[in-house]
Amino acid sequence: QLMVAVLGDLQVDPAVQVDPLLLEACADLLNDTSLDSAMVADRLRLPSENYLAELAAHKGGADVDAIHRARQTVRKAIGSAHAPLLMRRYHELATAKAYAPDAQQIAARSLRNVCLDYLAAAGSEGVTLALAQFDEADNMTDRLAALRVVTCEGDDAQRDSSLQTFYSDWRSEALVVNQWFQVQACIPDAQALERVQALMSHEDFDLRNPNKVRALVGGFASNNALNFHRKDGAGYEFLADIVIDLDTRNPQLASRLLAPLTKWRNYPNRADLMRNALKRIAEQSELSPDVFEVVNKALDN
Repeated sequence: QLMVAVLGDLQVDPAVQVDPLLLEACADLLNDTSLDSAMVADRLRLPSENYLAELAAHKGGADVDAIHRARQTVRKAIGSAHAPLLMRRYHELATAKAYAPDAQQIAARSLRNVCLDYLAAAGSEGVTLALAQFDEADNMTDRLAALRVVTCEGDDAQRDSSLQTFYSDWRSEALVVNQWFQVQACIPDAQALERVQALMSHEDFDLRNPNKVRALVGGFASNNALNFHRKDGAGYEFLADIVIDLDTRNPQLASRLLAPLTKWRNYPNRADLMRNALKRIAEQSELSPDVFEVVNKALDN
């Protein structure tokens, strides 16, 4: 509740200082090694931008730019204020034991990767740590966590090199390549939409494959709020194009992909653009019953 309150204050006024009580509460959680690591990781994670948007929608509407800015501010504040503590816990949670999918190791990995995320938000030392974890990880959980950090917080060269290495290592594993697509879809930089569009021409992407579509297109529309809700409406038009195309191939998938557009009421500053994209879909001459129902229900309510 304190985390949500602080994020809410920052959305209203970017100049507000992060509440010292929040920083103190984070330190208490990190210092208490008697607590279950999985629980600590869960308590330390920031609410998603989509969750914050849902809360803001009940108070007059969500501002995606303010939400993203506020969330990044809190990430950096926690990472900077507690860098030594986060670094200590990160190293304490490492294990020399062979990878095992047991509760204790899963919990330790979870908290360790939360620490890594905050350290990377605070500065380049965290990114260096992520690069090392990416190279040394003996399991997919840690390697993907490090890749997400590097792609979001590292420079272009670090990002591109890590993505290429990951793809080269796992290109024969379709499910892992889907994760690779999703990681790129969620990078919150200004080139996000253009990157997703380019990846649709990648040799391993297939619009006929639902898992790949969910990873890349769904990952972008559902988990990259800052870029899906671009001020020019290009993110909405992109999704509308995909839905119209998919409706002739896989109407069930097309209708599910529509979900982010149906939330137009949550975003008063983008509502007209979102409705326009929905209307363009509704105007298609031969819509499937699946897409027809979702679009018209969203426009009528």
